[in-house]
Amino acid sequence: MGNPFKKNYTAEIEINATNHIIWKVLMDTPNYHLWNSFTPKIELEWKIGSKVVMTVNMKKGKKPIRQTEYLLKLNPPFEFSWGMNWGIFLKAERIQRLTDLPNGNATYFTEDKIHGLLCPVVHFLYGKSISEGFMSLAKALKKYTEDL
Repeated sequence: MGNPFKKNYTAEIEINATNHIIWKVLMDTPNYHLWNSFTPKIELEWKIGSKVVMTVNMKKGKKPIRQTEYLLKLNPPFEFSWGMNWGIFLKAERIQRLTDLPNGNATYFTEDKIHGLLCPVVHFLYGKSISEGFMSLAKALKKYTEDL
């Protein structure tokens, strides 16, 4: 059953493009609305510690939520992450990683590591939506990048 105070949500997909091309799409946050229906709007400066303000369509048919996190890692053109820290109540880190493959393609991987006392509440309210949203995002990134 696992630890109810710790959850990881992931999605992974192979994309017929180099990680450099995919990276450019991921860095182009003003155009997320063109392909990313889960998080169609993200405002940030690509500097460690800067705010990441997101509009997230967490539940279909419901009003989008606005969420603020902070940029934690930036390792071009392979990985970045953002997250939030509410002490023992809730901590999260959203990792997005690109890996070169021998065939010239790249793998896109995303993971949200969530833990803390409020983790069971987050999982109950949003767990399914996060999992579905990550997979739809990965598929949309693949389609958008491969159609460039």
